[in-house]
Amino acid sequence: MARLKNNNRGFSILEVIVAILIIVIGMIGVMSLVIQNINAQYINKNVLIASGLAQEGLELVRNVRDLNWLTSGKVWDDNIVGDGTYAIDYRGRSSITNIAGADDAAARLYIKSAEPYIGLYTHDASDGGNAPTNFYRLITVVDNTNYLDVECTIRWKEGSQNHDYKAETYLYNWR
Repeated sequence: MARLKNNNRGFSILEVIVAILIIVIGMIGVMSLVIQNINAQYINKNVLIASGLAQEGLELVRNVRDLNWLTSGKVWDDNIVGDGTYAIDYRGRSSITNIAGADDAAARLYIKSAEPYIGLYTHDASDGGNAPTNFYRLITVVDNTNYLDVECTIRWKEGSQNHDYKAETYLYNWR
């Protein structure tokens, strides 16, 4: 009868190290994907906010034009100042401010934290409790005689990189 050889040596240290190395390389790949997805989600969130703020800026200028039509004796482009860069928020006509550029403090947006306007964006830093955001809204109006070319630029900074989101519309006196 042949004797069976008992082989209970187990794994060698080299096999264990290779297995751990394969697992570590796989985990590094997974972690880099997770980090990249978190960064993309953060950027996409800011782009989504910026697109809403840009559209709101255009709608606020359009609202000023529409209120001019409803007010007797007003010209359609009254209070929509001509060529220049401006700041405007939900208060409409009373908040059109001429600004120097993207880094002007008047262009910075704040989130209101007081009733009844919680969550609205404003350019007013003086109202107590408004939290500063990293967004700046610039409205550029070019008067082309028959129509106004209105462009809204939202600027924000992530790390050392500036981001701009632009939306544009044309306002006519079609009434």
